[in-house]
Amino acid sequence: MARHSNPETLSGAVAWTYGFAMQYGVLRTTDSAVRASEDAVQTAHRASSDRALGLAAYTLAVGLLNRDAAADRHRGLELMMQTRDLWLRQRALFLIPVTDLWAARETARRGDRDTAIEVMRQAVDELRQAENLFYGVWGTGLLVETLLKRGSRHDVAEAQEAIDRLPNLPDDDSAMLEITLLRLRALLARARGDHVAYRDLVSRYRAMAESLGFEGHIDWAEAMIEGED
Repeated sequence: MARHSNPETLSGAVAWTYGFAMQYGVLRTTDSAVRASEDAVQTAHRASSDRALGLAAYTLAVGLLNRDAAADRHRGLELMMQTRDLWLRQRALFLIPVTDLWAARETARRGDRDTAIEVMRQAVDELRQAENLFYGVWGTGLLVETLLKRGSRHDVAEAQEAIDRLPNLPDDDSAMLEITLLRLRALLARARGDHVAYRDLVSRYRAMAESLGFEGHIDWAEAMIEGED
């Protein structure tokens, strides 16, 4: 239906069908999702619609940044930065920390965790101050994971503080919040060398992911279990 509507409707449908679901680990990043996002980007370009392009390019960037190939991630980062420029021009300032988090995640993947963590801290703080709960849970998860990968004693303590803040969010009756907390608490237990707690939390995490059918989380849980073997 969206394909037979207008570019703004198409980009919105693609974003809500694929983009946010891939971002939060509900769906795997598939070739079909990337193709649908690519089509929406091309449609927005042909229509010269910045509003449509912002959502479509963001969705495609999310898909590409979740792939393993360096070339895909490079293009995804370029698209994310283009999206950031579009949102600045449109004064959609509440979305700027989100694009900064994606860029920082890629910075961390390339080995510069110090720079990435500084950016993530600021972005998460901005989301918290704006009470942007939709992206706040996801952003906190990125920060915690990156802190634990760097792994100093202070990083682990900061990760614990960030995790402790999550249940205090106003919208705490959320399956996404609950599954994110299980994942982060498992990672924290592993960082502290508590393998008994880690195995218990990962088992609960995988069970919840499977019960909800969250494809990305199922894959992440399996990777955590394999990494423990």
